[in-house]
Amino acid sequence: FLVRLAGQGLMGHLGVVAAGRYAVRRRGRALAMVSYGFIIGEALLPPIVASAMSQYDWRSVWLVASAVVLLAGLPVLALLARPLTGNPAADAERSADSSGQPDAAPSVTWRRRALITDSAFLRVLLVVLVPAVLITAVFLHQGSIAERMGWSRMSVGSAFIGFALSQGLAAFLAGRLIDRFSARSLLRYQLLPAAVGVLALGLAAPGPALWVMFCGLGLTAGLNSVIAAAIWVELFGTRQLGMIRGVYAALMVLSTALGPVMLGGLLDSGVTLLSFAIGVAIYAVVVPLLAVPGITARGGPAAS
Repeated sequence: FLVRLAGQGLMGHLGVVAAGRYAVRRRGRALAMVSYGFIIGEALLPPIVASAMSQYDWRSVWLVASAVVLLAGLPVLALLARPLTGNPAADAERSADSSGQPDAAPSVTWRRRALITDSAFLRVLLVVLVPAVLITAVFLHQGSIAERMGWSRMSVGSAFIGFALSQGLAAFLAGRLIDRFSARSLLRYQLLPAAVGVLALGLAAPGPALWVMFCGLGLTAGLNSVIAAAIWVELFGTRQLGMIRGVYAALMVLSTALGPVMLGGLLDSGVTLLSFAIGVAIYAVVVPLLAVPGITARGGPAAS
């Protein structure tokens, strides 16, 4: 419970909200930098922990990890948080709103019930929830997929490096593209690399398919990590960013739990990897084209 509540979910949530509120001029790049921590961790921590557990008792490894968090992690977080006061982004939004700038996110108060029925919020969810669902499902069923494709465990493990590198590259580019264009303009394209990746399962030879799939998933994961953070700021502003992104994070947790069950059921029922990939590709092309147009900064019901 504590790992789930105060670990990956909360740390990522805090990082994104802090970047969204305190990086006013280059928000896209700041949000991209937040994602680098996850990318580096996914690339380095598994082999480090595996190496440590091959030499030491697993309890000792966990105790050392706990000590690092308590003695190094918490003091560093306190030091980084000390200068973060106020909400510069919200101040900028209020100034823009008072001057009548058309692109300013409206300063309104949202309730959770109104948020989860808002059309723009639901349209964005149709795109930004997909990468986490798809990647979680594929990674948890990588053994079954590897057996069908004839991949060795060593090959699959090596392909995670390609996933991490692709994810980092995409996050780096997404931050700059968002600053130049907008998160909304990138939203309709972010699922395409993942679609190409899974299509390789049924259309390419096993060797190339492994790397195309992992790199395609990595590119979409990197794009989504930045776009899914910036899009809420563009639509709703930063004053309630914590609440809005909290609702999104809760829905993401629920949807990622369903992903492996759905893919497992498809594999057990005899659905081929090519059929699965075609379904993903059709969704990745059609749904964003239908959902993204018309998404604009939102007004909303004021709290009574």
